[in-house]
Parts: sequence; structure tokens; C-alpha cells
Amino acid sequence: MRVAFLASCALAFATSAAADPGKLDMTAFFTGRSHADNVLKVAFKGSTPLLVDSVGGTGDKGDFVLIDTVHEGTKPVRQRKWVMRQIAPGHFTGSLSDATGPVDIVVSGNTATVRYTMKGGINIVQTMKLQPDGRTLSNHVEATKFGLHFGRVDGTIRKLD
Repeated sequence: MRVAFLASCALAFATSAAADPGKLDMTAFFTGRSHADNVLKVAFKGSTPLLVDSVGGTGDKGDFVLIDTVHEGTKPVRQRKWVMRQIAPGHFTGSLSDATGPVDIVVSGNTATVRYTMKGGINIVQTMKLQPDGRTLSNHVEATKFGLHFGRVDGTIRKLD
């Protein structure tokens, strides 16, 4: 009986340890190429595929630069640029070409929360969570305006390099 109890405790510990992918390192994850497969859902409209191919690395000023190539349904392909710098452990600030003001990123454990305001006054809160394989992020975005839900994005981001 005691051996069975110890074995079940060891199994539970091993399972919980395996399910914990560890701490998310944003710059390491987004250095090189990544690909996002998402679905965009806008209020009163249908779902649209949202695919993003990204390339990231250190910029000439020591900041982190990420260039996204965005494929949103049948719209023309567009690019956007993130420029971020770390201001404290687990805390980044910077700019995004789609944003009207600063971007704020807070990383806690295996989760990053990104906040900014887009053109048109749409507030964005994006939550990315590192998955057990260490090479995939679950991706969830909420878009609100005047406190009302305007749209959302759900999908995954995979590190390719």
C-alpha cells in the first residue's frame, strides 16, 4: 500500500513537471522565424483566417525588432513592425506600427500579456502562453472599444528556428 502511494505521488509529480513548459523568454522565442495560425472573429461578422509570418532579432540600437507579414483573409498582405526594449525583468515597452501609443508587455512565468491601443481607439489585450513543447504559444487576443467586445483572435504561434 505504501509503495503504491509513493508511486502515485511520483507519477503525479512527474506529470505536473512535464506539463510545466517553464518560463517564457520572449526575445528567445521570437528571435528568428515564427508562424501564427489564428482565427479572427469580429462582432457581427464571420470568422477570418489570420496568418502571421514573423522574423525577429536585435536591432541596431540594442532593442528587439519583430517584422510581421500579416495575411488577413482576402485583404492585401501587409507588414507591421514591433520595436521593444526591456525596462525591468519580465517587463518590456515599445512601439507597434498598428498602435497609436506605447505597447506594454509583462511576462510572468510561462505567460505574456501584451497591451496597446490600435488606430480607431480599439484596446488590445493579448495573452500568449508557452505550451509544454516549449516551441508553441497559445494566442488569445481581446479587442474592446468603450468597454464593449469588438472582436477576438484565437490560435497558436510556432517557433520555426
